[in-house]
Amino acid sequence: MTLRSCLPVLALSMLSVSADAALVTTAPGETCALLKGVGLATRGWKNQYEDQFGCSSPYKEIGTAFPLANNLAYYVDGGPTTASRAKLVLNVNDRESAVPAHDELLKAAQILSAKVIGIPLPSEIAAAIASGTSLSKSAGRATVEVLRTDWPTGKGYEVKIVFE
Repeated sequence: MTLRSCLPVLALSMLSVSADAALVTTAPGETCALLKGVGLATRGWKNQYEDQFGCSSPYKEIGTAFPLANNLAYYVDGGPTTASRAKLVLNVNDRESAVPAHDELLKAAQILSAKVIGIPLPSEIAAAIASGTSLSKSAGRATVEVLRTDWPTGKGYEVKIVFE
């Protein structure tokens, strides 16, 4: 066997390694149901546009602030048959009750990490969630990212946790 005859096999093996999913759970129905037990059941896998598919939960209210309580939602994105990204989104509408909202986000992120990437949530990510600061970290084959966006109104902010 010559090097030239091995090249197609080598190229295919490199493709399969790079095509390995970072998420350990990629079946859309299964991935969409991962947080049902914590009140974040989704509405099922749907075509959003062209070849982009996903599911999302209704917002789960945290607390009873007026006019808007803090809330948390779960999203999954991907293709027609495979989930590739899972995301939690916390909206802090009431800064005075931000701590319990961050606690709820952390609880959901810990469960999601174990289920969607197969390993515990990195401690640095947990600390970023608790403090509401942005951070990106490799975790196994996945990347876990905390993204904070302060709203231009100054009245609140959003914290996203992305598993990809």
